[in-house]
Amino acid sequence: MAPPAALGWLLPPLLAALAGAGGPQCFELPGAPIDNIEVSGGGVLVAGGSCLYELLPELRPRRRVPPLAEGSGCGEPPGVRSKLLLPYEEAGGGGVLLAGWTRASGSCEVWERPAYRQRFNRTEVVSCLPGGSTAGVVFQQAGAWYLAVAATYSAGRREAKEDCEPSESDQTTAITVRPTDSLLPSEELGIIKYHVEPLHFVDALWWGGHLFFPYYRWKAKSGKDPEPPSMAVLHQLQPSERGFSLRGQVYLDCGCRSLIVSSSLIRQGEKGWWVGVFNHSHSTKTWNATAVCIFGMEEMKEQACASTHFAINENHCAILNEDMESNCPEVLYEIKEETSIFPKLRLDPVDNNYIYLSSANKVRRIPVANCSRYVSEQECLSAKDPYCGWCSLNRRCTLKENCTRSNSTKGWYNISHAPDKDLKILLSFPARSQVAVSTSISKTLTSCMIEIVKPIEIFCENVVLKNSSCFCSLTTLVTMDHDCLVLEASLSSSSWNITQTFQLENCPRCINDGECASCKWTRVSSATACQDSCSTTTASQGIATAQKSEHINIHSIEPLWISTLGKSEITVKGENFTRASGIKLILTGISGCKPDIIKVRNVLNDTQMTFALPPTRKEAKSVCIQADGRKCSPAVTLHYVSPPSCFGITPNTSWISGGRKITASGRNFNVVDSVIISDDQRSNLTVSKCSGNESEYHYLTPSLSHATEGKVVDMILKVETTFIPCVKLHYHPDPVFINYQLHTELDPDLELKIYKENDNLNISKTEVEVYLSYMNGTQTKKVWFNVQNITKKPDRSTILCKFKREGTDKIDFSTVKVFVKLGNFELEVKPTSSYIYLYVLILLPIVVGVIIVAFIVTRYKSKELTRKQSQQLELLEYEIRKEIREGFAELQMDELDVVDSFGTVPFLDYKHFAIRTFFPESGGFASIFSEDMPQSRDQTRKDESFNMLHALICNKNFLVTLIHTLEKQKNFSVTDRCLFASFLTIALQTKLVYLTHILEVLTKDLMEQSSNVQPKLLLRRTESVVEKLLTNWMSVCLSGFLRETIGEPFYLLVTTLNQRINKGPVDAITCKALYTLNEDWLLWQVSEFKTVTLNVIFEKIPENESGDACQTIQVNVLDCDTIGQTKEKSLQAFLNKNGFLYGLQMDEIGLELVSEEQQRELLDIDGSSEVLEDGIRKLNTIGHYEISNGATIKVFKKKTNTRSGVDYSDEHCHLILPDSEANKDVKGAGHKGKQKFKVKEMYLTKLLSTKVAIHSVVENLFRSIWSLPNNKAPVAIKYFFDFLDAQAESKKITDPDVVHIWKTNSLPLRFWVNILKNPQFVFDIKKTSHIDGCLSVIAQAFMDAFSLAEQTMGKEAPTNKLLYAKDIPLYKKEVKAYYKAIRDLPQLTTSEVEEFLTQESKKHENEFNEEVALIEIYRYIVKYYDEIVSKLERERGFEEVQKQLQQVKALFDEKKKCKWI
Repeated sequence: MAPPAALGWLLPPLLAALAGAGGPQCFELPGAPIDNIEVSGGGVLVAGGSCLYELLPELRPRRRVPPLAEGSGCGEPPGVRSKLLLPYEEAGGGGVLLAGWTRASGSCEVWERPAYRQRFNRTEVVSCLPGGSTAGVVFQQAGAWYLAVAATYSAGRREAKEDCEPSESDQTTAITVRPTDSLLPSEELGIIKYHVEPLHFVDALWWGGHLFFPYYRWKAKSGKDPEPPSMAVLHQLQPSERGFSLRGQVYLDCGCRSLIVSSSLIRQGEKGWWVGVFNHSHSTKTWNATAVCIFGMEEMKEQACASTHFAINENHCAILNEDMESNCPEVLYEIKEETSIFPKLRLDPVDNNYIYLSSANKVRRIPVANCSRYVSEQECLSAKDPYCGWCSLNRRCTLKENCTRSNSTKGWYNISHAPDKDLKILLSFPARSQVAVSTSISKTLTSCMIEIVKPIEIFCENVVLKNSSCFCSLTTLVTMDHDCLVLEASLSSSSWNITQTFQLENCPRCINDGECASCKWTRVSSATACQDSCSTTTASQGIATAQKSEHINIHSIEPLWISTLGKSEITVKGENFTRASGIKLILTGISGCKPDIIKVRNVLNDTQMTFALPPTRKEAKSVCIQADGRKCSPAVTLHYVSPPSCFGITPNTSWISGGRKITASGRNFNVVDSVIISDDQRSNLTVSKCSGNESEYHYLTPSLSHATEGKVVDMILKVETTFIPCVKLHYHPDPVFINYQLHTELDPDLELKIYKENDNLNISKTEVEVYLSYMNGTQTKKVWFNVQNITKKPDRSTILCKFKREGTDKIDFSTVKVFVKLGNFELEVKPTSSYIYLYVLILLPIVVGVIIVAFIVTRYKSKELTRKQSQQLELLEYEIRKEIREGFAELQMDELDVVDSFGTVPFLDYKHFAIRTFFPESGGFASIFSEDMPQSRDQTRKDESFNMLHALICNKNFLVTLIHTLEKQKNFSVTDRCLFASFLTIALQTKLVYLTHILEVLTKDLMEQSSNVQPKLLLRRTESVVEKLLTNWMSVCLSGFLRETIGEPFYLLVTTLNQRINKGPVDAITCKALYTLNEDWLLWQVSEFKTVTLNVIFEKIPENESGDACQTIQVNVLDCDTIGQTKEKSLQAFLNKNGFLYGLQMDEIGLELVSEEQQRELLDIDGSSEVLEDGIRKLNTIGHYEISNGATIKVFKKKTNTRSGVDYSDEHCHLILPDSEANKDVKGAGHKGKQKFKVKEMYLTKLLSTKVAIHSVVENLFRSIWSLPNNKAPVAIKYFFDFLDAQAESKKITDPDVVHIWKTNSLPLRFWVNILKNPQFVFDIKKTSHIDGCLSVIAQAFMDAFSLAEQTMGKEAPTNKLLYAKDIPLYKKEVKAYYKAIRDLPQLTTSEVEEFLTQESKKHENEFNEEVALIEIYRYIVKYYDEIVSKLERERGFEEVQKQLQQVKALFDEKKKCKWI
């Protein structure tokens, strides 16, 4: 079926995209290739990587659409590609854009234009595979807009990508129809699934109420599918229904090409044609690999039938094959870079005389036609370019807009207005061996040419013109193979030229015998006439298997890659060349209608001849050889490519003698004729080429004997007569070799070291050749060494060589000569000079003398050092003995005065206890929830949004689904999980029964996750919401037990620890102390100290209304205490005596020494402070002021509040002195001039003494925790332990260790350890870092008591483990008895548990502002709203919940507009 004339007009611009070249109007996408380009609303939309740009028609950026690609480039994040770009206009002129991306499982964003406000984002719409296909079309039906999208959602295991595979139910989905207001697929609208093989979709089309999807099977991309591409057709089930179903498919045959590269729909009225660019799937680039085929839309719709590609089983379909004639293509643009053209061409939305051409990351705006190249009206109209017409006023060929009075048909007309627009050539055979041609429109001919072009080329002679026809006689008989004959006729008149090609079938007898009854002829394209549509034989194979029946045989044509500059000589090899005549080469390409016929240049002999090829554009051309009027040889592909270019060379230096191998990198080196080294002092040098390829060129540098240091020459590529500059090459002098050393003692190996001067040549070991020559009788023999490595030192370089001798080799070393060869440079290296022995004899006595002097000096210093070491060891021994004796005495005699009554325990109220437990590291939330609740809070008048949200989270199924969905999000961190659990606990504080049910469900789900891997790890870490939720639940339920039973012994432990630490020296800078439980906090650098008793006078102050007029209190301090530490101990003594605080903070008071002579203020730093090395100042102490026992110190209120707690860590010190000061001589008569040594291990007994001092307090606390008062366990502990026992039984876990570990992880690890390490959670006190270190040791011992692992510790074990090593076995027995006692207690009934939880809920009513917690929960919901909704949509039974969630979001969005949140 021939297309109408208008179709022919549209083909030239379609074929014009064969190649293209830089222009002034260009846009470059930063950092990523272009994936999609569309025109809409007077602008251009370009998408690639993670970027979306809107450009003006002249390609100037208008805006970059957020929030895509935050950053400078579009390649971040890597792997993101644009898959869909569909603009359309809704009713009222509102623009909408659908943009699909590979991220988020193939998301599609819906934007409102021109403001680009995002409506919503839907996942799993497009393909998320980088190589996967997506094709979509937007259409309107019954007033609503729909998106039909076909995509490769899954490519199976071949291209599986993490986080990209769809759900199992969507694995085989291929085509879906979705409403644009939600983009959700539904069976009602249509979901089409593929059957077996994944499919690759190229385009989506809406025509005639049907949907069309051209595609090919996925495996065709790898060349493994001989099946042609297809067109899938969808139609409506009923006119009144919205849904679509698969009507079927139709195969698209385009010369056995199995890939579709590009697609376009051409409309003319109610008719339509689909144009496809097809390509072969094999990777070999041939001249006829690509073709354009055109198919009628109506015909495809009618012939579509059921398909095996989709999930329906019916008969196979027919193949649609439609040949249409095209005009001669015209190259509009040529791109210099070797990049492929993006398959989509778009017209300028404002000026249709321009098109947008994309390649790699650039888009260019180029004109659609070059009309000025046609100089006459005949040429202008004969070109059949729809954009070019004859401007009668200007008498030239122009675009319509460039012609004055172009609105008039007479002023400007093209082929559509020409009277000869339907002109055709008609063919007939009037007589024997005669061919006659005529035109469909009667007009006198001015010229006529008829020739047979296939299988051989024969021109008709004696052409006779007769009005509007002509005829000629064929003088040469034609013999046809495969019954195929191609004839070409060219006619001209005064106003037009026309050339048409015909393929004749069953016509040999018509031409030869005049019997024309069976002759059939059809108009065809000259490029596709008489082709075997499914031939898979390559050109090279065709040459190799040329038929022997031919007069000449062609074996090869070289080269087959040449530049666009042409080739002055190509060589053809074969047979019988001297016996043939009329030899010619036929060169056929797609950028011109006529083949180039090139006569033989020179027949060298019977097997070789040469041709010269002309310059042309970049393309692959068909080449064949023809002789004696016979058939052409099998076609070979000849590649015309751009001239070569260089990127760089390695190495970029050479020595003057030359011969160094250079590797140049670039492109199209396979068309280089030679490489030339250009030197300004002599003629150009052509270098010899080594093996290489298209991207690498290897050659050896020539010799430049006249070159000097740093000589720079040019490397130039020669292609035909053109010289192309490449790079610079630096010449340096030949390397200088100093001498060598030959080691023969390593028999049978020889080791050779060659020394050379350092240079700039960067010689590698592979470039160096080393050999040794020696005389064997009268013969000279050579030994070649293996170069091991080249080492470079500041003064010289060393080349290490080795040679392994055979047993029979005997070398006369007296005749040895060593040679080094680098390329053309070869040099004999001289051995090390013999004068060196003379130098050795001279220097030997000097060296011996120096050694003797050094020995005497060393011996003297050694004796002196031994004497000093003896003194130091003596002092060390004394110190060790002293410390050990003092430590032993302290362990046996020391007693700790524990305060029997410390007044009221400073418990925190429940609100602050809960907040510090729920938010241990989030001070901001603690301050929000710590605010007092309004007294008149009406629970019944909550805001509607909060009521609905509270009701929603009280839906157990929704809450569990919400938590699981949040935990699957990658950016839902551990911190987010803990915060969410705490917000949930506060929001459900008054519904502990419901919260407990949620805890049960989540714990069971967590067990399902862990049981298949390692059940003992359950609840061990805080990596899920339920684990933090369990901690909070225990805190709420055990708060009363903690306050009533554990609080007092715990506070006694903290008080006792503080008292013990302050008994000895404490460094004010590092807080390290002599008495501690933690080795890391041990102050072992302490010097001797003593206790000083002070009489401290406290004045009457207004801030202290409870105090008397004046008080004098005795305070025990140490002479090494700083003034700040003295203040602290004085205030603590006041509190211990009176039971209340003094009324002033430590920063607000000062100390003053009262004496008869004078009164002196005591400060940590003053003018008398000791200054050590490096300007470090030592803090003043009681000893520094020489204050003795019984001294009086007065406490006064400072006039100005100057802080004493300054950070002294950098410029000050206290007890830990700098190293240079710590090693100074000890003051004292007994050890004058001796240095005092300190060893940390000497003071480890202080850890033990501290442990002994507080041991009874620790054991009392431990037993308070794991004892059962009145043989009754707390309800929460009994309930949860029974729950764990029941779960173990239901899962058939028989190992008792597993249940023990579960209980340990849920109670001691998740709750008690948290309390033991953080007393500030329970009491209104401040925890110091030192106390924290000591409590960590106690908490470790506590957890070891619950561990089932055996304690196997040696002498090298950590001290915090050794301290309680003997106590742990006893503790373990008590713990096991504790667990057993709880298990043996009667099981609690459901009503008992619920009654306890209900009472706890009532206790905590109005404690917290639940609305704050609900707001925070909502923020997480809205952050992951799309994922939550998607999860609810995939689950059944959540339809009502979805509506509630949407209502909650709408209410909160409204409040957000009013700035209520």
